[in-house]
Amino acid sequence: MPLSPAAQRVWAKSGYDPERRRWLPLWLHFLDSAAVAGHLARTWIAPTICDLLEREFSDSASGLAPADEFRLLVSWLAGIHDIGKCTPAFSMQVRGLDDRMKEAGLTHATIDPRERRKVPHALAGQYILEGWLTGTLGWTGASAQALSSVVGAHHGIPASTSMLNDLAGRGPLLGDERWTAVQHELLDLVTSRTGAAPYLEHWSSRRWSQPFLVEMSGLVIVADWIASCEDYFPLLHLDDEGLTWLEPEAHTERASQGIQRLEIPAPWRPRDDGHCPDDLLASRFSLPEGCQATDVQAKAVEAARTMALPGMLVIQESTGGGKTEAAQLAAEVLAARTGRSGVLFALPTQATTDAMFARELDWLEHIEESYAAAGAPSTFAVSLQHGRARLNREAGRLRRRGWEIHDRLLSGLGGDDPHAPGPRPSDVGRDEHEATTPTAQERRRADLAILAWFSGRKKSMLSDFVVTTVDHLLFGAMRAPHLALRHLGLSRKVVIVDEVHSYSTYMNVYLDRALTWLASYGVPVILLSATLSQARSAQMADAYRRGLDLMAGRKPPKTPAPEPVSTPFPCLVSVDATGTRVEAVSSSGRSSKVHVRRLGREPGLAQLLGEALADGGCALVVRNTVRRAQETYEELREVFGQEVSLTHARFTIADRQAKDADLLHRFGPPRSGPQRPHRAIVVATQVVEQSLDVDFDLLVTDLAPIDLILQRMGRLHRHDRPRPSRLTVPTCYVDWLPSLTSSDPGIEPGAKAIYGEQDMLLSAAALGRVVEGAGTVRTPQDVHQLIEAVYGAGAQVPPTWGEALDRARAAADQEALDKHRAAKGYLLSEPDRAGARTDLVDWLHTPASDSEETARAQVRDGEDSLEVILITSRRVGGQEELRTLPSSTGKPGAILPIDRAPDRDVVRTMLMSSVRLPAGLTKGRRMDQAIDELEQIGIRVARAWQDDRDLRGQLVLPLTDGRAQLLGTTLEYDSSTGLKEVREP
Repeated sequence: MPLSPAAQRVWAKSGYDPERRRWLPLWLHFLDSAAVAGHLARTWIAPTICDLLEREFSDSASGLAPADEFRLLVSWLAGIHDIGKCTPAFSMQVRGLDDRMKEAGLTHATIDPRERRKVPHALAGQYILEGWLTGTLGWTGASAQALSSVVGAHHGIPASTSMLNDLAGRGPLLGDERWTAVQHELLDLVTSRTGAAPYLEHWSSRRWSQPFLVEMSGLVIVADWIASCEDYFPLLHLDDEGLTWLEPEAHTERASQGIQRLEIPAPWRPRDDGHCPDDLLASRFSLPEGCQATDVQAKAVEAARTMALPGMLVIQESTGGGKTEAAQLAAEVLAARTGRSGVLFALPTQATTDAMFARELDWLEHIEESYAAAGAPSTFAVSLQHGRARLNREAGRLRRRGWEIHDRLLSGLGGDDPHAPGPRPSDVGRDEHEATTPTAQERRRADLAILAWFSGRKKSMLSDFVVTTVDHLLFGAMRAPHLALRHLGLSRKVVIVDEVHSYSTYMNVYLDRALTWLASYGVPVILLSATLSQARSAQMADAYRRGLDLMAGRKPPKTPAPEPVSTPFPCLVSVDATGTRVEAVSSSGRSSKVHVRRLGREPGLAQLLGEALADGGCALVVRNTVRRAQETYEELREVFGQEVSLTHARFTIADRQAKDADLLHRFGPPRSGPQRPHRAIVVATQVVEQSLDVDFDLLVTDLAPIDLILQRMGRLHRHDRPRPSRLTVPTCYVDWLPSLTSSDPGIEPGAKAIYGEQDMLLSAAALGRVVEGAGTVRTPQDVHQLIEAVYGAGAQVPPTWGEALDRARAAADQEALDKHRAAKGYLLSEPDRAGARTDLVDWLHTPASDSEETARAQVRDGEDSLEVILITSRRVGGQEELRTLPSSTGKPGAILPIDRAPDRDVVRTMLMSSVRLPAGLTKGRRMDQAIDELEQIGIRVARAWQDDRDLRGQLVLPLTDGRAQLLGTTLEYDSSTGLKEVREP
């Protein structure tokens, strides 16, 4: 259809060159966006969320298949998403382009730039579209607002009611009747060209579920970003009206060339050929020949094949029982059954996440080898997500591979010629060489890469295979800008969450809400734990089922009321819309019998270790706080000298990695050939509970919650190997374990502050009964009983502790209530019930900060303290000389320039010198005070470092002779003790 001169002149994009000699007409951006959205919907989204589309369009009378109707609807919405740019408030931003529009009749009065900001084009677009649908086409207000709210959300934050109300009286910013006529002309163009016109009447009476609207919102954002990228869709010269592209055939060619350059691969096509668990295990993992599936692995595969969907699977098994492999085997089956195109694996710490990332890559390579005989390779878009992911060398290699793919795909852009032919890869990411013919093996090879287009915190969740700290999953339950993108990425995956027992009450509020939203999208979820209580199992099952109920149109109770669930250990728990089923499994994990003893004040730790290690041996001492670990290390160092080492979370990244490597080198599994010392003592905090496969002959631990004690016992006699004669019986000494007969059970203050007095008292009672009874803890036989003795409804303490427990319970209840209230400050609401009037207006009311560091502190209740980069400072000839920290060999660090950003290698060294400050130092209001003081230090030492992308926003703390002052506190760093507060005499 022809366009009026006025419609032809409406601009969407302006070149950023000084003379602004490039532009893009709005109508062309509309057509580009619609084409991209249609392509993504057909090839990237619809195949991976087919169950969601079937549900959404099950009662449609359009006559179209669900995937086709979805493609048509989202193409139309993406095509008109920027209609708000056809307003005076937007056009006035570039005078030359605004003047051209005035020449075509789109005039307007002079506009105050401060006023125009009150009508952002996304908000204006929602207003214009809703008015067109209701006023011109006769839609009901509810139907019109539902779809127009997607347009209003395309910049990451949906409109709020107050924003919409504020548009009243701002007609001059939206345009008069001449502007309205052009707006409608452009809407008609997209409606006609996308083929949506015959279906508008049908859509006018439909109601859409909120998760579906969020899904479309995310896809519209992605389509807009792609269509706005000049690498894919070049701008035009200012003298070019672009009318050549108005012809359907010509624009099809432009869209085809742009789409062929995309770095978004076709979805992974998982399959389940029905192979037995033993064969699956052998073909998917690098295991010794002849390995057979454990009972939990075999039954996890069977459950994945038979459980009702959507559903959630909880795998409870002891350490070493193959939970991770069971989850990956089940995930592949569930992905095949639901069409999901990837897997998200969420873990509690950066260390466990890095370790899992390497295992995930190995798993993907085995999958591709297994699929190779069936045809062409897959391209696996992978992502590692945590605060220090850029320092992971394997991720760096995959990132470089992604840029190679990027450069290859864009190599045919042809300079400024928009008609230049682009590359036409048959499979994005596949190695192609013009001079050679690929071998059969090369044709079957998968391409694993962190693709350039998926880089960045807003888009990385869109990658197919994501390994992340749990924060990034919890962010999916927090009101924050561009949340729709995160939900779009999650909806296409199977989600696995490890160590689900280890998250705090506060974090569980976000996790439960995330489970509800995942269920609303039909996402299969797998949860893993070695020490999960029945109460927590029931809470997570209830959270997932609430999402299923809401999407079925059922209204769950306003206040969650989990149905009790009895979970023997080990077991599988499957959850679907009809209920919860529990299946006991045989344990294949590490079986042990640990003797438990109370560590008294006499003879004391040093004497105990001296006697126990008289003939040699390796002991682990676990403290609950860094300060206690440092004090214990210094105490033992005076007795045992170099035989004592220390590890905790307050070392720099470089030192922490070196210490982890040293622990594995000395205390790793026999198959790795460790250089096990004759005698050694390792003092550590909770960092040894997870991720490190280390093995000790003797364990001494502070009293801690029972699940953590069991985790720590997992580091005792972990592997079969010769032991010193005094240490052939695995023994765990518990420090600060009160006697059951004491009238005043004393709990170590640091542990009480971290874990809460209630859990500590109940754990003390449970362990006290062990010490005064059988004296042993058997794994797995005693795990369930111990966990329920602390977290179960009937948990008991000695009568003399009753008063202390009552106080502790009251305090715990109040703290839990406070944490629930605090979490709800930015907690995403549950999805609206299907069938109810729903839209995206107010979906993200009062959103949280877009800062990832701030968001992490929010979902972890400020659990993470402030991170700084340590450097050294000294006076040389009256000038301050700044260097990186000395190397491990004592060699002085690299000199740091103050007038420019350092070289890349130096930047990496600086980042590896990051360390977290003591949490108590930055608690509450002191956090802002610390940031202010550190920012002033940054201004003083090197403002120019902010020009580097990795140093931008980083806080720096210079050390003079190993010490620094912050908030009136002296901090000292040493590679043997880490960062510590110095108590001045």
